Amino acid sequence: MALKQSLKNLLVVFCITTMGLMYSCDIKVSAFGHPRHILVVADSSLWMDFKGQFLEVFEAPVYMPVTETEFEVEWIPLEKLNEFKSRMNLFFLGVVEEDNAASDYLKQVLPESFIHGVRDNQYFYLFKDDLFARDQIGAFMMARDRSSLQNNFDLLKNEIYQNFSDRYFARLKREMFDRGEQKNIEKIILDNFGWSVRVQHDYFIAMQDALEKYVWLRRIEPDRWLSMWEIEGNESQMNKDSLIAIRNKVIGRNYEGDQVVKEDTYITMTKLSEYPAHKLVGVWRNDSLYVGGPFRMYAIYRPETSKLYFVDIAVLAPDKEKKPYIDQLEVMANTFKIADEE
Repeated sequence: MALKQSLKNLLVVFCITTMGLMYSCDIKVSAFGHPRHILVVADSSLWMDFKGQFLEVFEAPVYMPVTETEFEVEWIPLEKLNEFKSRMNLFFLGVVEEDNAASDYLKQVLPESFIHGVRDNQYFYLFKDDLFARDQIGAFMMARDRSSLQNNFDLLKNEIYQNFSDRYFARLKREMFDRGEQKNIEKIILDNFGWSVRVQHDYFIAMQDALEKYVWLRRIEPDRWLSMWEIEGNESQMNKDSLIAIRNKVIGRNYEGDQVVKEDTYITMTKLSEYPAHKLVGVWRNDSLYVGGPFRMYAIYRPETSKLYFVDIAVLAPDKEKKPYIDQLEVMANTFKIADEE
């Protein structure tokens, strides 16, 4: 816990002072490249010792139902930094007690107070947005020696991953709605149903039913969609079997028989736009059409109104990587608002 608190205490000082050493006078271009592609800058032998731990976290498998990964990781030597320094995501690794190009570089550009803290095992990682380019995620992990690097990462890996993921989704949200937002559709949904989401460009209302309190937003090429509905209910329905039954009934009726693959689906507790929610994560299939794909369904229970609210996202993209589309839908889903509670 002391290590985590020390990292938080240093963050403000780092953000104010460090980047003066790292090209702060440059006119920054916009970062480019694949938004889920992480470039790791490190000594080659350090990376060989450490990459198993790193990939286990950042390339964790995602079942879509073809297995994909959370992010895609590539190692580069420091000598190639200038060539790649405008890419979307840069992760620097170094060890204080070793002399190699990457570690020596970090010892030169990071604050002296941070290096001292690393020697004392107080500090381990820091993030800096817009490091060399606008909308770039920059991260630094440095330890006293290789053993400390591995031990500290094992201790803080979930926190580091979540920190990176939050930045990734925040950037994705900016990009999505900067390119276009359909406020007219948002108003139609709000006026007709009393809840809404922010709607990215090229989505259209494929179906809406005011009596059933159901709306379906869809975008094609590839086919992806977001549905919202509400029903009368109670907390006893907030379990995997009941939520799967509700989804099968509503989605099956409106999507020509889509059904949840129960054995490939799990439930977790989370938040949706700060509402406590249960989330189904899994795979849908349609046996009559011989298609399927990933889905996520959020369920919110409001005891004061005895209502259940649902936000369901899904993708049909044969022969395409599905994770980027699910991520965009997650951004839309997490703008869900219930009007009478605002």
